[in-house]
Amino acid sequence: MLLSLVPSASAATFKDAGTFSKEIDYLTDAGIIMGFPDGTFRPDLPIKRVDAVRMIMRELQEPLGDAPNPNFKDMSVGSKGYDEVAKAVELGIISGKPGNVFDPNGNLTRAEMATVLVRTYHLTGIYPKGFTDVSLNYWGSPYISALAANNITIGYKDGTFKPTLTISRAHFAAFMTRIIEPSFQPSNPEVADTYLEALFDMDIIDYKMHPTEPIIFVLDGATNDVSAINYETFDVVSSDELALPAERMAYANGKIYVTQHKKPHSPYWWDEDQEGAFTVVNASTLKIEKTIQIALDPYDIEADDKGVVYISSGSGQHTRVESYNSSTGAVLSSQRINDQNLIELNEAQTKLYSITTLVSPRDLSVYSITDGVLGPEKDSPYHGEYDLGKDLTLSPDGKYIFNSTGRFFRSAASVTSDMTYVGKLDRAYSSIAFDVNYGELYTANSQKFIQAYDYQTMEASGQFTTYGNVKKMFYDPNSNTLLAFTAVQLGKSTVPFTGLEVIYFDTEE
Repeated sequence: MLLSLVPSASAATFKDAGTFSKEIDYLTDAGIIMGFPDGTFRPDLPIKRVDAVRMIMRELQEPLGDAPNPNFKDMSVGSKGYDEVAKAVELGIISGKPGNVFDPNGNLTRAEMATVLVRTYHLTGIYPKGFTDVSLNYWGSPYISALAANNITIGYKDGTFKPTLTISRAHFAAFMTRIIEPSFQPSNPEVADTYLEALFDMDIIDYKMHPTEPIIFVLDGATNDVSAINYETFDVVSSDELALPAERMAYANGKIYVTQHKKPHSPYWWDEDQEGAFTVVNASTLKIEKTIQIALDPYDIEADDKGVVYISSGSGQHTRVESYNSSTGAVLSSQRINDQNLIELNEAQTKLYSITTLVSPRDLSVYSITDGVLGPEKDSPYHGEYDLGKDLTLSPDGKYIFNSTGRFFRSAASVTSDMTYVGKLDRAYSSIAFDVNYGELYTANSQKFIQAYDYQTMEASGQFTTYGNVKKMFYDPNSNTLLAFTAVQLGKSTVPFTGLEVIYFDTEE
């Protein structure tokens, strides 16, 4: 490309533009490419490495002439493309070849094309379907995968990518145009609406989101520890292995609280025989600070900003929910509850809601909280009128209590209005997330799509496809992203991974 200093011709005048004439026309009109002096484009010729770099730098419109000398043995100051190559090295787009050469007149391969375009445009994502001729250990695999995840390439019909094949001038123009102008992208049902950003080999049994930092804390059942996943860098930091089997956790004010049980839950493990523990983990360092023994078989756990921990029992049928001072382990209060009730603290930390998981019909109830002390149980006004799943989720604005059947109830300060039925979504779900600021609600039901709703009307408003079956979702209002932990398989493998899939929303300021 850019082999001539004559004025750029319109692609429509290229007598040999061929299949990708519209893409060539687009780049020519943008001043990114030129044809040859004889009015041809020669689309089937291999693109030279230096010409690919010159195209990219013209599109980026970076100032030239101020970059450090990359000191390639085969490029001198003033040679064709030197300034563009020097700037590309400075920007981290290219790095040359072994022996400190750039090989400017060498032909660009498809793998090299993927690398330079992904680096230039900061493309991310993993394409789990993959290509049959690109192994995970291949040096170009992450770049080829990211290119496919962004729907820039779909490979060949036989499922290959042909990474070592020389790329033609026309194909490079087509790939570049698809990045600059998405309307040129091909139709590919294999590309999801999400970006699969990371894969983890974990058996996650519980999740908690940090309120201000890009961190999801997970309880890994395979290693019995707590891990912090940074969903911007995708780094993972883990605690030491917990001494006893863990089941659930809570986060509050820089601490993670983890239930520890000593025996399997049993309806015949009575109050006087119950025992267990909860562990306090520093959320910043993931260092285990203490483990407190309690006379309760812990099932679910919540915690408030004052260091009070609330734990429901997993055994004994008609059993206890208790509050504890997490510093001393002292019992602050105790109330009756059914065994294996799930609990959730409201945003104001003044009420603890619970739902039965073993009793039929299932029932909601609430306990008032004053200085860490639980008040008596208040039952829901309904007893069997509504079928309920084994879960409850409070909306971040404190208005509603959602259940996986799609039904939702009011969470109200008024005793007479609390837990009153409001309505029902159009389908059941297994995970739910809220974007209250922009009026959206998202649900998923262990399938490869996410359903969006208008939060005011609760009407369905659209769907997003995912690569894996959605297990858990979070919405981060700080970055306006929807995060989904999914069960993903790579290629034709039957081994599942935990995937972190992300939807990035554009919002007006």
